[in-house]
Amino acid sequence: MVDPQILRSLKDENISLKHENEDLKDQNSRLWKVIQSLNELQSNPQAITSPSDLLEMVMNILTIALDAAESEDGSILLLDEENDELVFVAVVGDRSEELTDYRIPAGSGVAGWVNLHKKAALVADVRKDDRWISAVDQSIGFHTQSLMAVPLILEDRVLGVMEVVNSRSEDLFNDKDLELLQLVARLASYVFGSTEDDPESNQNQLTGSNIE
Repeated sequence: MVDPQILRSLKDENISLKHENEDLKDQNSRLWKVIQSLNELQSNPQAITSPSDLLEMVMNILTIALDAAESEDGSILLLDEENDELVFVAVVGDRSEELTDYRIPAGSGVAGWVNLHKKAALVADVRKDDRWISAVDQSIGFHTQSLMAVPLILEDRVLGVMEVVNSRSEDLFNDKDLELLQLVARLASYVFGSTEDDPESNQNQLTGSNIE
């Protein structure tokens, strides 16, 4: 007769493998959606004739990122090199109107750290992270619990930061979510740089910078 303890152990292992398989299927599904969306965006480049056209493209990229991360709140901050600030040029979610065009110092908070170090950040609880600053939340009446932030880099030049906050699922953001967001950021940077105008010109249009 098989030891009941061994049976329980095998049952638990089977359940664990089943959950891992389900997670893998979910990640693959999200990855496929990201690739399809970005490929469509790249295959059908918009005619960028005005800042509003450019902003629509950036908003489309942000929507793809939020879908990939299973979040409803996120933003794209572009670097205003003239004023050394990060500007919230595209915002989706609660308090989006209040946050759009909001400016923070280029090295401030988690986004500023990502901008300066050209590295991604995954923060499970912002209040336990020394890089976090609460001034933005306080000024717009928002509550950030967790976040992921990744740099937008084109040819070793930082264009800005893509930030996603507060997962809509019960689980916290994890390393796989961050890897997926980094993929979106890399492809988004390429799309951003493939318009008729050069990336710096696009960047200046959206941030209001007057750098020549």
